[in-house]
Amino acid sequence: MRLLWRLRARRRAGDRGAALVEMILFTPILVTIAIGILEYGLAWRDSITVSSTTRAGARVGSNAGNDRLADYNTLLAVQAAVASIPNAQIQRVVIYRSTTTDGKVPTQCTTAASGVPGLCNVYSAAQIAALTPGQFGTIGSTCSGSSPDASWCPLNRQAQQAIGADYLGVWISVSHPWVTRIFPGSGLTIRDSAVMRLEPSV
Repeated sequence: MRLLWRLRARRRAGDRGAALVEMILFTPILVTIAIGILEYGLAWRDSITVSSTTRAGARVGSNAGNDRLADYNTLLAVQAAVASIPNAQIQRVVIYRSTTTDGKVPTQCTTAASGVPGLCNVYSAAQIAALTPGQFGTIGSTCSGSSPDASWCPLNRQAQQAIGADYLGVWISVSHPWVTRIFPGSGLTIRDSAVMRLEPSV
């Protein structure tokens, strides 16, 4: 009887040792999976925010048509929609004239330091944080060379129904840094765009 009890006790002790080894082997894997879910969940949240921001900006820009303060009001909508993302993470916002059927942002607009004449206006995070209507001129004024929307002046946008209104796009690039910093690299870059036709004037 004592011999049987001893054999059972040794077996239980061996099981406990095996369980400990299994826990040591699988804990890092489970922790990595949990952290991955956290990191990509936060990135997905920012991606949804960026997507809704581009739509909000394009909607306002579409309604503004060729109003002098079209870009200003579009950027206000962008600023409000992207408020949950720190300003330091915003790399650039591009308001552009869509010339392709898929509404894709022109490549030169994603890399240019400022706007591309007749094609797009490029804005930095600092410009968005310090928005004032005075930077864009007053209603009825022309786009001066110093105004940030001079490259694709809102006054030059086609909003006539008979001729065919322009398509306005809003493209945003945002950095998403890793929270836990256990993955390689500094994080992800989230980019999205939305295009809408300017509301035509009759």
